[in-house]
Amino acid sequence: MLYMHNLASNPDDTNFRLSNHLSAFRRAYLPNPVPSVIHVVPTLSTGARLSKERLRTLTAQLQRQAEAVGARLHNAFDGEPFDGGPETAWDIVQGLLNVPNLSRRQLEVAENDYVMFVVCPTGAGKTRFTRQLSKSRYVAQGRHPGIENLEAWRCKLGNGPVNIIVIDTPSFRTGRDNVHVRNMITEWLEWNFTDDTFEKCRPGILFLHSLDSDPTCDDMLMSRHLESFAKAFPSKFRVPSRVYVVPTDNPNSTLPSEKLGQQFSQLNAVMEALNGHRNCIWQASMFPGVFKGEPEIAWSAALLFLKDMSQSLAEELIHPPIKPALRRMTPQLPNDRLALKDFADLLFREYREMGWNSDLDAITTLGRTVLELSSPQLPRHHVALTNLADLLSDQFKKEGTDGILDEIITLERATLECMPQNHPGRQTTLLDLDDFLSERFRRGDAIADLEKIVSLRRAVLELTHPPDRCSRQLLNLANALHEKFQRNHSVNDINEAVNLAVDALRLCCPGHPDYPLSQDHLASYLKAKVTTRGAWAHASDTSSSASLDIKQLVKRAFFEKAEKLPPRLLYIPTGVLCNRDAQLSHFENSLQYKELLSSTSPRGSQQLETEVTRRSQNSLNFPCYPTGGGVASRYYATLKANGSMSWAERMWAWSDTCCIDKDSSVELQEAIGSMFSWYHRSSLTIVYLADVADTGSLADSDWFKRGWTLQELLASNTVLFYAKDWSPYVNSNSDSEQHLRNFDPGMEDSRSRLCWASHRRTTRPEDTAYSLFGIFKVQLPVLYGETVEDALGRLLAEIISRSGDVSVLDWVGKQSSFNSSFPANLVSYQATPHSQPIDSGPAKREGLDLEKARKLYNELSRLPLARCVHRRIVLPSIIHPVTAVTVKVSSAFPPRYIHEIHASRLTPLEVTSSVNLDEGAGKYILVRPWHPTSLQTQAGSDDGAIWNLLDQLEQPFHALLLERLLHNQYKRIACDCTITACVQDHASILDSELLTLEVV
Repeated sequence: MLYMHNLASNPDDTNFRLSNHLSAFRRAYLPNPVPSVIHVVPTLSTGARLSKERLRTLTAQLQRQAEAVGARLHNAFDGEPFDGGPETAWDIVQGLLNVPNLSRRQLEVAENDYVMFVVCPTGAGKTRFTRQLSKSRYVAQGRHPGIENLEAWRCKLGNGPVNIIVIDTPSFRTGRDNVHVRNMITEWLEWNFTDDTFEKCRPGILFLHSLDSDPTCDDMLMSRHLESFAKAFPSKFRVPSRVYVVPTDNPNSTLPSEKLGQQFSQLNAVMEALNGHRNCIWQASMFPGVFKGEPEIAWSAALLFLKDMSQSLAEELIHPPIKPALRRMTPQLPNDRLALKDFADLLFREYREMGWNSDLDAITTLGRTVLELSSPQLPRHHVALTNLADLLSDQFKKEGTDGILDEIITLERATLECMPQNHPGRQTTLLDLDDFLSERFRRGDAIADLEKIVSLRRAVLELTHPPDRCSRQLLNLANALHEKFQRNHSVNDINEAVNLAVDALRLCCPGHPDYPLSQDHLASYLKAKVTTRGAWAHASDTSSSASLDIKQLVKRAFFEKAEKLPPRLLYIPTGVLCNRDAQLSHFENSLQYKELLSSTSPRGSQQLETEVTRRSQNSLNFPCYPTGGGVASRYYATLKANGSMSWAERMWAWSDTCCIDKDSSVELQEAIGSMFSWYHRSSLTIVYLADVADTGSLADSDWFKRGWTLQELLASNTVLFYAKDWSPYVNSNSDSEQHLRNFDPGMEDSRSRLCWASHRRTTRPEDTAYSLFGIFKVQLPVLYGETVEDALGRLLAEIISRSGDVSVLDWVGKQSSFNSSFPANLVSYQATPHSQPIDSGPAKREGLDLEKARKLYNELSRLPLARCVHRRIVLPSIIHPVTAVTVKVSSAFPPRYIHEIHASRLTPLEVTSSVNLDEGAGKYILVRPWHPTSLQTQAGSDDGAIWNLLDQLEQPFHALLLERLLHNQYKRIACDCTITACVQDHASILDSELLTLEVV
């Protein structure tokens, strides 16, 4: 039975009371059997206006009446009454039909199933989202006979072994005890899971947030709702730590797109802050789209979440915590990603066949998901690329934006790279890419696109057997060569175009539709060739061809050099800022260019090409002027007056203050990523010290205190310093001459490089990290507006992940919200690590167990490199559990505590910090981060490397004090002091305990 109640009427009114109406129905229905399953559906009259608070009150009254008569209140509309729509009407019917067979069924949960808890602060869109996942995909529905507000579905992903459990969780309130919710979740989990089964599952939280709500509002704050969910979670079950945030929006929303975009950005910032939350138990990421009720979007979000969970599991299996019992086990990676990809393919085919009923944006999002789940190593990866390119092609026909066109071209190129050479669809892909490149060429007239079009059309001809070639293929290539000839006047291009037109004409008989077309093209090419030849009538054909060849060599050599240089340079004689085309124009008017054109072929093509390349590239040798364009003009005028530089030398300059368009995020990103190499390639760097007299101290200049100038000093091959009166500064005695002469960018000796930068400052806090990108040779996004902790955290995470260098964890100061083992700023690296060495000798080795020493050496050599994933540091370490902590001295203002710490295999040590440690054992560990490169290579049976290791481990070291958190995670504490630890003896070294930790 479906019982419809209009909430415009008070359910407690006697005339509308549920029990009274059911009694009347039973009397009228007798003697027939009365229906035992009753769904109560709240509705609202069209045009009725009730506040949300009033709706909640009336719905609660109706809920109490339904429970009193054993009925179920249908709550499939996220707390909203039935709106009259046909889709929601069918959901009501489907829900009623499912009840008799499924109301008491338990889910058959397998050990490796994914368990997805769907959580939503407002409830808006939650049920709609879970219905889209479960509709037509579930194989079982789990509903406890006594729990009405919690439903779950077990969905099988295709024919593979992967299954997911989708749980539509009950609503809960932040700041409340939520005992009722906890009891419901506990009872449901115990009904379907054993403790052991749930531990072997892969749980996660899919967090839905409506963009109608402000994500920064206290009532909507993600961290508060997740904390409430964690508190409501049964203590006997592990709280899922992986969170996937999905923005939602009402399909009928009237919010402007600007507001939605702002809410989306704020939600993303809240999600990022969640990863750095003080409890540090969440691993959050965010779906790049918005769910508005489309099944394609719902499955895209779910599949990407499952992919993240599968990837995290794979990383855990590759780098598990090292325990004695697990060291000899070979980890087996799950094959879930392939199953997810196969299922995504199946969904894509189904929804693509329903094209008349699918939203193009939604199916495109699903296409992106399929591509992300695919891998270039898979044999059908090109199919995912082609499908997405086809969808974007449909979008391009509607919108026609350059961004979509660029993405299609990128996808088509990737398709050709991974498609087998003999694939039957290769020619079609070549033709499609030709079409899109031609469209972009018509819009932008870029010579690079035209070159690619020519090569594509040649490839199409090569794939077509000569007997099967048609005149249109030949004319297409001829047209591209004609276009190219009109820009670079290469005789070879127009000659080839003429020959292709002749061949096309031969393929057509008179009367064929392509015959007059071929005649017209041939006439056009011959006219272009004759016109150009007339312009060069004063020279012989040989010299004209040679001159054109030289021009092409010059232009090619020029742009090969220019591609590695800044896109904008100052032309020093005029002070005008020039782009690449203007730079070429200046060069073509130079004496060098005229000398090159006077060159003729008798010298031989190889010698000619070498000479052209040398002279063209020498024309772009440029100095860098870190302090501004005015310095370039003054320097040029000074040298010109002194006669110390010829007019042909150093005509170009670059300065970071005026040669970067800082309003262009793309150009700014390129400049920051390439600045180090630009300084390194410059012929010299000019530094004007406006605050230093000719007899003053160079080190006192503000130039040596700025963050950006460190790479200028390290990268430049030649640096000229000028005092404030523009006299050369020669009173320089550098203690770092070795670094200045032999510096290479990269990760080597990262701690020292951070120490150099720690004494410098920048105007914008984030630039303290960005100015080091070139020094460490990293390419990271430049995100102005982020905190300095996030900017520095991303840089340090990249250093650790690429090099495994744990020396960057050796610092003293304020810790970062990015990770507790990272500093909040570079000042923390100013202190130079130093400890008094201990003498080691052969006498200490007597009586040592050499076999245990070899075992320790082998175990240390097998430790993985440290890395940082999702703001969590996976840290291989030698650990020393703290056995006792005693407070010796304390002061309140300022808070200062001196603790005596006892740890396994270490001599007792004193730690002076602002942190008051809990006394006792089991909560803290002291660790020695480990880098496998610290080991010397063992040569055969020589044990020298082993003795060297023991001597190394005997030395005092700077230890990290970590506090144990939930889920086997750790957090660094007492960062404001140096903790110098020392092992007790060689015997304790042999008993070292190794562990790979997760530090948050």
